[in-house]
Amino acid sequence: MPYHGRSMRSIHTLPRTTLLFFSLGLAFASALAGCDVRKRCTPLSASPNYADKASWACRPDVSGDACDGNLTAVEVLPNGLTEIVQHQPAASPKIDCFYIYPTVDLNPLPGLHQDIQDKAAPYKTIGIQAARLSEVCRVFAPLYRQVTIGTYLSSADERSLCFDVAYDDVHRAFEQYLQNDNQGRGFVIYGHSQGAQITSRLVRERIETDPAVRARLVAALPIGWLIGTDAAGSTGGSFKSIPVCKTKSQIGCVMGYRTYAAGNPFPTDAGDYREGAAGVCTLPPDPALAQTTLSRSFFPSDLDSGGKFPASIASQAPYVLYRRMYKARCISQGDMKGMEIALAAEVGDARQNPLDFSSLILSSTNGTHVLDVQFTEGDLIDTIAAKAAAYAP
Repeated sequence: MPYHGRSMRSIHTLPRTTLLFFSLGLAFASALAGCDVRKRCTPLSASPNYADKASWACRPDVSGDACDGNLTAVEVLPNGLTEIVQHQPAASPKIDCFYIYPTVDLNPLPGLHQDIQDKAAPYKTIGIQAARLSEVCRVFAPLYRQVTIGTYLSSADERSLCFDVAYDDVHRAFEQYLQNDNQGRGFVIYGHSQGAQITSRLVRERIETDPAVRARLVAALPIGWLIGTDAAGSTGGSFKSIPVCKTKSQIGCVMGYRTYAAGNPFPTDAGDYREGAAGVCTLPPDPALAQTTLSRSFFPSDLDSGGKFPASIASQAPYVLYRRMYKARCISQGDMKGMEIALAAEVGDARQNPLDFSSLILSSTNGTHVLDVQFTEGDLIDTIAAKAAAYAP
C-alpha cells in the first residue's frame, strides 16, 4: 500500500517511534474496523459549497491563504555556505494549476476527515507541494473531505464508500472552477498520493470524456500514485486516449512517478490499486531523458522524520533548497517502474545529504513516497513552464 501524505502535525515532524507505533496501530485498527466502515464513510454534513471561497485552500483572488505563506528558502551551496532565496510569483501567469493535496489525516480507522475547516495540515502540505507553482500558474486548491489513511486497509467495497465522497467533493470543486474561474484558460491538474488518485479518476471520468475540457488540458500530474498503461506503454490502463508525455514541451499528456532511494527496496505494486498492466515513470522536466540531475529540491526546514537540518540552517528560513544535490533515473522491475533517487555527487560538492535513506520512513517498500514532490519540485515547475509556453506562447 502506498504511504499517503502527512499527519495532522505533518509527517515530517513525527519521530520514528511514533511512526512505528502508528504502523502497528493501522494493522490493529483495520482488524477492528470491519462493519463500522459504512457509518464512518457517511458524511455528517452537507457537501462543501465551492462557491464560497472559504471552501478553498488556495485561490488567486484570496489573500492570506495556503499559497500566500512565507516561501523563503535558505539555499545550501556546494561549498557548504548558505544564502537566502526569495520566492518570485509570476505577475500574470498564462495558465492555471488545479491542485489536490495528499492524505493529511493519519487516523488508522477507515473513514472521512469531515471538517474541512480544520486547515492546519492541508495548509502546511500545500505550502510544501503547491504554493511555489505560483511561479508559473494561478493556483486553485480545494479543501475536501478526504479519506483517512486507515481507509486504504479496508476491502475494496468498503473503501469505495469513502473514496466516492472525497472524489465527489473534488469533482464539484473542479466544476465550480471550470464554470466560474477558468474562462477558457489552459490548466494543469496535479495531485500527490490520495490527491493523485483523485487526479487520475477526474482525468479519466471528467476531462478525457469532454473534448472541450480536454482541449484545455496542458498536463496531468498524478504524482506518487500507481497510474499505468497497457503493455505498449502509452495509453490504456489509467486513460483510454490521454498519453504519457514523451517530451518536455508536449501538452495534453500525463506525467507521474514514485520515488525510492538507491539501494533500498523497489516500491511495492500495491495490488488492486494498480491502474494498468505497465507502470509509469516520467522524469521531470524532460521525460525524454533516461537520467537527470534534479535542479531544485525544496524541503521544509522543520524536517524531522527521515532527516533533520542543523539549527544553523533551519533557523534561517521556512524551507531549505538544494540545487543539483540529487539525481534521478527510471528503473523497471518486471512491469512496474520507479524513480530511483541518488546523490548527484558532483565534483567539488562539499554538501552532506540531510536525509537518512536508511530511516524507517524512507526505506520501506513505500520508497521515499513522503518526499516524491520535494525532490523534484523545481523540475515540476520547469515542466509546467515548458508546457505552458507550448500551450500559450
